[in-house]
Amino acid sequence: MNTRKSLLALSLLAASTLAHADYTFSNVSFNQLNWSDSTLEKTQAAPFGAKRNFQYLEAEGGMGRSWGDLYGFFDLENWNRNDKEMPAGDRRYTTKVVARFNITDVGGVPVKLYTHVYDTRGYNFFDQNRVLGLGTDLSFGKVWFKPFLGMHQELKWQTGAHRNGWMAGYVAGFDFTAFGQPFAVTQWHETEFDRSDYFTTVAQPGGTVQKRTGQNGAVSLWWNPTKSFTAGLQYRYAVNKLGIAGNENAMIYTVKYNF
Repeated sequence: MNTRKSLLALSLLAASTLAHADYTFSNVSFNQLNWSDSTLEKTQAAPFGAKRNFQYLEAEGGMGRSWGDLYGFFDLENWNRNDKEMPAGDRRYTTKVVARFNITDVGGVPVKLYTHVYDTRGYNFFDQNRVLGLGTDLSFGKVWFKPFLGMHQELKWQTGAHRNGWMAGYVAGFDFTAFGQPFAVTQWHETEFDRSDYFTTVAQPGGTVQKRTGQNGAVSLWWNPTKSFTAGLQYRYAVNKLGIAGNENAMIYTVKYNF
């Protein structure tokens, strides 16, 4: 799975409310990802990029200090199977680290150095995305918004490391109460644009096409009945991303223990 993680948005929610305070958090979660029938049918008919439903275990954490904030997760995908002969049936390992360093304020708006590394690998495959740019924190009442824009470099199996255009994205969300219970809605989104010729090829049934722009993200609803427990429902989407042309979508069901 690319990366991608929708729990990034939830974890940074704490940072938004504690923008100038020290904080730490950590959790572990169980996740079931089910692709839509149309996504399964389309991707399994393509020459590469096949998708299958899978489970993954995740460890996630972050911290904020006066210098900025740090976030990361590690996913063990297909933890309960490892079928190397089945496309998308192999065990995979995915890691993401995001670090944002405070630089200055402009008119009361913080300017941050933004960096992230996303790495996913499995049987006879690896892909690593590196981004270096600028980001900020914005809030509008109960809504928080953390955009970034950066240069994108990619290291991929059988392709090597090359500049791969630009990446823009954000995490956003807000807390609310319904039926006497605490909830949160969050979104993370990434757009790749001006892709290098090394990385424009995506698959479709019967062949491949070239796409210089791709979209990747998730919209999530979180229920937080206790300090230790969170349950989530996530709508995962991608367009011209994850190796496939056109739309892909899935639902992710998450239960999480917060330390």
